[in-house]
Amino acid sequence: MTDTVSGLAPILSARPERTAHPAHLAAAAGWLMRSVDACGGEASSKGYRFLKGWMPPYPETTGYIIPTLLTLGDRFGDARYADAAVRMGQWLTGVQRPDGGFAGYELGLQDDPDVFDTGMILLGFNSLLRRGGDDRIAAAARKASDFLRGALDDDGAFARHVSHGMLHTYNVRSAWALVAYGRIAGDAGAEAAGLANADWAIAQQQANGFFTQNAFKPGGNANTHGTAYVLRGLFQIHQLTGRHDILRAVTTAADQIASVYEREGWLAAELGPEWDFRSRHICLTGCAQIAIIFLRLAAATGNERYVPLAERLIAQVAATQTLRGTRRHSGAIAGSYPIQGAYAPLQYPNWATKFFADALLERERWHMGQRSLPEDELFAG
Repeated sequence: MTDTVSGLAPILSARPERTAHPAHLAAAAGWLMRSVDACGGEASSKGYRFLKGWMPPYPETTGYIIPTLLTLGDRFGDARYADAAVRMGQWLTGVQRPDGGFAGYELGLQDDPDVFDTGMILLGFNSLLRRGGDDRIAAAARKASDFLRGALDDDGAFARHVSHGMLHTYNVRSAWALVAYGRIAGDAGAEAAGLANADWAIAQQQANGFFTQNAFKPGGNANTHGTAYVLRGLFQIHQLTGRHDILRAVTTAADQIASVYEREGWLAAELGPEWDFRSRHICLTGCAQIAIIFLRLAAATGNERYVPLAERLIAQVAATQTLRGTRRHSGAIAGSYPIQGAYAPLQYPNWATKFFADALLERERWHMGQRSLPEDELFAG
């Protein structure tokens, strides 16, 4: 562990008071727009590979980058972000399968539909519907919702059309998309289906807060990225429904993560069922996502223990971002720290920068005294 800690010196020394938050947000926003430009202005590139260049469009993350761009447009008063979000939504309607699902991975790599990818795209459609999306978006959202409902088994698990043929607790983020869509469209069946999956996800939680059945691949460990997906999906469903049992599941896990982070000063990408570290690298995406959850829990529960932890996580991710220069990764966040780590090695995936921008926006809201979620944030993100 000594070698690991030595290599993490830039992370361990990062401090919120030394972080230029507005500059980091502007750099992240600019890179996200460049990822769209790299795909002809219609989708977002999966990311930039070190020494290899831009990757193909990624429908899944193009979907949930849409709400981020809409929020950035509001933040900067710049219509270019919303214009890009609308184009991305229209592009997604053109790659939807007849069954309502969306193929997994980057465009053209796989033909089979995937529950998680479809749910993330439904979140994008939700955000556009909230802002008056047209008939094409409404029809695509309805088809995506129907596809997700058809992927549930009698226990409420997403058991069909799942990656690697495995159950994934993190698919509860797609359940959030269903519950939110049900509220937007007045579709009680969609909302009930999403709640069934939330109940299933809670049933996967151990007494210590850890969620089982949550690896990305067979035999893999849980990742902070996937764990944060579970917590965010459940938290957002709580916000829509007011169910305290759901909030309790989130706080039980978040308190464990907070304790580990307070003790170690960093979060390993891979975690064991006792919240033990099982990797020597950091998943920067997961750190940004957990910062968002900490800030939202602080606002929802009044427990401000989470706030300095969120502040430090954001500062640690910011310490890895290149602010200056014209390199294609300038403004982006890498998959892993160090960049050759096992999570998206030697890549700057678009979702890492998306969640970092979201975390910075969440931090701004906290410091402005906004303790209630903006209405749009209930339905997509």
